[in-house]
Amino acid sequence: MYSFFETYHHLDLFIKNLNFALTHLMGAIKCAFWFRRGSYLIAIIRTLEQPRFQYVQSETFNPGKISVDAKRRGFKYTMAFFLLAHMTLSSSYIPSGLMAVFRPTYVLDTHGNATFVQQLPYFSWIPFKHDTPTTYIFALVYQAGPMVSYAYSIVGMDTLFMNIMNYLACHLQILSGAFATVVQRSKQQPERELKKCIVHLQTVIRMCEKLEDVHKYLTLGQVMATLFILCTSLFLVSTTPVASKQFAAESVYMIAMGFQLVLYCWFGNQVTLGASEIPMALWKCDWLSTTKSFKACMLITMIRMKKPIYLTVGKFAPLTLATYVAILKGSYSFFAVLKKAND
Repeated sequence: MYSFFETYHHLDLFIKNLNFALTHLMGAIKCAFWFRRGSYLIAIIRTLEQPRFQYVQSETFNPGKISVDAKRRGFKYTMAFFLLAHMTLSSSYIPSGLMAVFRPTYVLDTHGNATFVQQLPYFSWIPFKHDTPTTYIFALVYQAGPMVSYAYSIVGMDTLFMNIMNYLACHLQILSGAFATVVQRSKQQPERELKKCIVHLQTVIRMCEKLEDVHKYLTLGQVMATLFILCTSLFLVSTTPVASKQFAAESVYMIAMGFQLVLYCWFGNQVTLGASEIPMALWKCDWLSTTKSFKACMLITMIRMKKPIYLTVGKFAPLTLATYVAILKGSYSFFAVLKKAND
């Protein structure tokens, strides 16, 4: 509140502080969410890790490779977001620290005395004076400490949610292969193998519903915050000189926030796509020679999977790439209005 009161008459500074306040608010909410609802996420992971959901490999079906590929994909996106978070902080604090050491900014008062006046990357109250390069460096470290803590909590919670969706999509992909080869892998008792796959599918659907129920409002809050931040960050980038360190810092921050939303929408989209492939996978199995009971189970499952599986943004919109594009369009529309009002 103090930073808002001190910067409300400077639009750029006010927006910058408001953006980071929203980011840190969402970080605090995610930490509170973990302590209150984290057990639900752990339960989902443990349910999906049950040994009974493992299948025998065949010539055209390799569940081990699907699982390894999913783990690599999750690790890759986790590290990318982790590095972007570090780049966001580094682009703000490292240039400021280097300038304080090598190119300190001084202003002469009426008596001819030089005073160090370099501003911190973000306006905040510091409990000690930082009117020399040395104390300024201490102030940078003092301010950056909580920033790093919030960044780690945000990266941790967002990548956890992303990897649970990735795990669900992996199970659906494995199920597609299992359904397609159900007769081939179990010629003696295909109906029993089919029922095992159906139980697995029902469990995955139930875990999707549980994740949706637990995370939908947190997802809504994150999407709304990202919508505002993308809009205002674009405004700051458009009003900042390209050669300035502020331009680089705001650009990296905007890219990081956009990538954060990509994690939500991309992996939510993968869950939806994975579920939509189940009916065709069932159709591909060698069902002509199976029993009437097998065919009945197959048809019931195909009819059930005609209903799409979505993770949503607070029940308002599906968490898909189409929603991501709509958010980007909305951000640009709000930016255009803000830019025109400012001009």
